[in-house]
Amino acid sequence: MQGLSGLFVLAIALPLLATAGFGLATFADLTALSSLVQTVLPGYVLNSLLLCCGALVVSLTLGVSNAWFLSQYQMPLGRVLEWSMVLPMAMPAYVVAYAYTDALDYSGWISVGLRQWMMDWDLLAPRLGAYPWFEIRSLWGAALILGVALSPYVALLARVAFDERQANLAEAARLSGLSSRQTFYRVILPLARPALVAGGALVVMECLADYGTVAFFSVQTLSTGLFKTWFSYGDRNAAALIGLLMLLMAFGLLAWERSTRGKASYATRARPVVGRQRLRGAARVWVPVVCSLGGLLGFLLPLGLLLRAALSQRVALEVQTLVAQGLQTALYGLYAVALILPVAILLAYAQRADDRSWLAKATRLACSGYAVPGLVVAVGLLACSAVFTHFMVLWLDWRVTLTVTSLLVLGGYLTRFFTVGFSSVETAMARITPSLDWSARSLGLSQAAVLRRVHLPMLRRGVLVGGLLVFVDVVKELPVTLVLRPFNVETLAVAAHQFAADERLADAAWPSIAIALVGLLPVLVLGPRGR
Repeated sequence: MQGLSGLFVLAIALPLLATAGFGLATFADLTALSSLVQTVLPGYVLNSLLLCCGALVVSLTLGVSNAWFLSQYQMPLGRVLEWSMVLPMAMPAYVVAYAYTDALDYSGWISVGLRQWMMDWDLLAPRLGAYPWFEIRSLWGAALILGVALSPYVALLARVAFDERQANLAEAARLSGLSSRQTFYRVILPLARPALVAGGALVVMECLADYGTVAFFSVQTLSTGLFKTWFSYGDRNAAALIGLLMLLMAFGLLAWERSTRGKASYATRARPVVGRQRLRGAARVWVPVVCSLGGLLGFLLPLGLLLRAALSQRVALEVQTLVAQGLQTALYGLYAVALILPVAILLAYAQRADDRSWLAKATRLACSGYAVPGLVVAVGLLACSAVFTHFMVLWLDWRVTLTVTSLLVLGGYLTRFFTVGFSSVETAMARITPSLDWSARSLGLSQAAVLRRVHLPMLRRGVLVGGLLVFVDVVKELPVTLVLRPFNVETLAVAAHQFAADERLADAAWPSIAIALVGLLPVLVLGPRGR
């Protein structure tokens, strides 16, 4: 079993190892590195850092405020607002970008209407000489959209931390003369620091991995630079260097997040948290409004804007095409689930048997693939395909290539989303007491029989949740599918991206809406309590 598990770990980590190997190999000739440093690389790095910082500020502001208000106060429509907090997870950031651009671009119907209204009332122009407008197609526009779309990562983790706060410490702080605001900043927030760091790290990693939003807004980040360098200019050495840099940033961020936690223990619940306070006065209005901003800006408003764009411009709903794209998307999702879940079950069981073995450490390394941008995974797989083709010709004189095949696409999904399935299975397996394993082994069952007859029946719920999350992530995935798919394959994400790239935003509405509706599945099944 260990040999098979090791083979799967190697398959998961192979794109990352290939990217690192090809990136390091370019240091033999520093021409590519020197050219990048003197031209575009500083701009790529600066824009990526600014994008991450802007999105982090927005997501922390929305996520922490929503989590604290919902944890601390009783308010009208509290259950609805809890659902609203997680709604942005259903819609990818690039779909949100398409929706807002159609309405808020300089020629969009909202911007034109507001400028006309200001002109009619002669507002601002006498003093400014023009009618200013926020440029949505910009670095800060992308940061705003990514921050809103990724705010649930912070909100869910912060909500858990706030719900498990030690009520006696907060009461002691108030008895010491601190106001509610001072208690929050001096006591509650420091205790929630590990959760906020983990949520912020997820936001930054997703920003580094994003391609659809920044490419649509023409923001020159590391991900768009990698795509342009490899697929437009054909400079594989420079692309490998950019991929290596993104890989190092992802691993560095993971290492930093783990080091900030260390071995410290924070704020487990000492006794039940005191009851939530009732809102009074104007807070009964503005607090629910603040708590609804995430779901409103990240899901409901973009969904409405997409529907309006499709209906107002009378875009025909081509059911046959949409169904074909949806079926292709669903097939990829089901194939990914069928590939990832058995591997996740096998590796989780192998790690359970000996969590200090080399296999357990290699599995933890393979789990870092979720933090690696999809473009880096795609480039690593293309490099592996090139090596495979070279050796097949050299050894067997067979001209076989894996490029633009569904096999490479599924390999990319395995590396990117293995962690999603593995985490659910590992969590479910951790709830199974080891005494069941010992009893089964004492009755003469082999390790494989214990897994099949004891663990699998008890893992059904964890496996179903992991499969659902993997399926939805595959539906929303863009870079891996866009780069590695066969020429005759078009998924919902690829169709929406191609329409948006051609500035046919109304045509991109229907596939985008379909992606959003599929993304609602885990939100509806798991709900806000599924954190």
